Amino acid sequence: MTGPKILALDEDRAFQASAAQSFNQFGLFYRFLTDKKKMVGGIKQLKPDLLVVRGDVTAELPQFVFETLSADVSIAGLPIVLLCDDTADAIFTAGLRSGVVGMLKMPFKATQHIAELRTLMNEMRLRTGVVAGQGESTVLARLVEHVRRTRRSGVITFDARTPNEGTATFALGKLEVARYKNLAGVEALVSMVAQPAAQWRFSEVGGALGDGAGVVIEVGDSGGEEEEVAVVAGVALADDEPLAFEQVVDKTELITAAMPRPSPQRASPVKLLLVDDDESLCRMFNTLFTKHGFQVTTAADGVEGFETALRGEFDTIIADLNMPRMDGWGMLRLLRDDYRTRELPIAFLSCHDDYREQLRAQNAGAQAYFPKGTRLDPLVSQVKKLLEPRENALHQIRSGEPFTVSVATVGPQWLLRELSIAKATGKLDAKDGWATYELFLSDGEVLHANATAGRFTAEAERAFNAFLASRAAEATFTPGTFPAPQSLSLPTEVLIEQGCGTLNENERRIREGMLVTANQMEVNPDLYAVYRQVGPKQWLEVARLICEERVPPREVIATLDTSPLEVEETMKDLIRRGVVTLRKA
Repeated sequence: MTGPKILALDEDRAFQASAAQSFNQFGLFYRFLTDKKKMVGGIKQLKPDLLVVRGDVTAELPQFVFETLSADVSIAGLPIVLLCDDTADAIFTAGLRSGVVGMLKMPFKATQHIAELRTLMNEMRLRTGVVAGQGESTVLARLVEHVRRTRRSGVITFDARTPNEGTATFALGKLEVARYKNLAGVEALVSMVAQPAAQWRFSEVGGALGDGAGVVIEVGDSGGEEEEVAVVAGVALADDEPLAFEQVVDKTELITAAMPRPSPQRASPVKLLLVDDDESLCRMFNTLFTKHGFQVTTAADGVEGFETALRGEFDTIIADLNMPRMDGWGMLRLLRDDYRTRELPIAFLSCHDDYREQLRAQNAGAQAYFPKGTRLDPLVSQVKKLLEPRENALHQIRSGEPFTVSVATVGPQWLLRELSIAKATGKLDAKDGWATYELFLSDGEVLHANATAGRFTAEAERAFNAFLASRAAEATFTPGTFPAPQSLSLPTEVLIEQGCGTLNENERRIREGMLVTANQMEVNPDLYAVYRQVGPKQWLEVARLICEERVPPREVIATLDTSPLEVEETMKDLIRRGVVTLRKA
């Protein structure tokens, strides 16, 4: 199945039947559910790119959706579009990538609304996860209410970089930290909102563009010990309960029955790396996760954790944020900067009340945050949910049938390794915002690879490495034999190892020479023209100064009043894509 998938939730079946007819006529894949109890199962089975819900933000059905999604790490970041009468909150959603990302005003107008949905889905990959504006106190109050009602996680900033600056941090709609002048907590938030007018900015957590971005999770107490039943808003759904998506084709209403696929049985236990300097906690967690079938390895701090991660083949890492020698934040940066470990799912534990450290961790690529006060069985359940995308993809690989998978979610290295283990023969087609990729496999080994960006192409190792470096690709695997030259002869695992080494060396050279000799550089004008169209919006102004006006990076910092890290990230992206080539003086 190719193209975006849309799942709608609406208790009015007659309305959905009419809407589905319109979507089908416009060539969009559209399915709907009328039973909200089936929503979680439907999302996990269909894996939609977008969830459409009919109702205002405050209505019962959208509130059910917000609450249910926020409780499950594997689906909490799903983008939602509301079909609603009240679109006043649309000013708070325009730049966001998760949760409510758009609001279409009722009544439903097929041509207009489907066109708006197409535009929204096309621009999602370019969104920054930030929305900003200016408003009176009523707007500020509505912004806070929007964040609370939609269960958003992120930071609201009022009047940034002024003596009047205030910040409020939310986790799943709950106020965690607020500071304004000499005030804190709810009192600070009330005073901020009471201002006659202010510049406002909301930066979502888990929606920012980048590898590893996930969601913030608070795991609450569990009312029972049953782990084989998923509880959704008080309704227990057994794993074997039938699930049906509804669709309308050629004016004939059809019901496509589809049983949810069982998770594949693992040939080996989940390999967990636990990084914490608290020996008693390590012993307790070792016992807990071992009881649930995990194979646990421990490390005492960030330095040891990073070194252990490089030596072993782990499925996931849980780490404390605050440790001696190197904290979890420092370890995370090392893991994400190294191609050998950048795909590892990572969650953090912390007992600190200040939520800023967790926000920093999320923006760097941590998938989840667990308070140290979390009850143990729910913690195990949520860690398992972190692995669900790979478990589902593994089932698809083993089925021998064609399948589509989010490479950004499971990781390109992981996908190629599992195809190799399965001795798969076929063609892997992938596409991200920058290029398209084709990889041809026989008995699990990659025989040929090519990548195309505009009129530029690469083959063999260069194309293979480009796929390893892709950050937001969607891929389709088609079993079978396809004609292709044999440009690669090494085993897949060796190609991955060599590719990681090459990519790491490129990154090292970039870091060493970026702000020192970057005044000696060449710009490929054709590739820069492509970059202006598809590059991340937040980096385009820096890229313009560097590529068009040839301003040295160190001077860009002063020109735009931006951070050295922002300039460094832009330069790394330009060089990674071949837009800029550095030359030493």
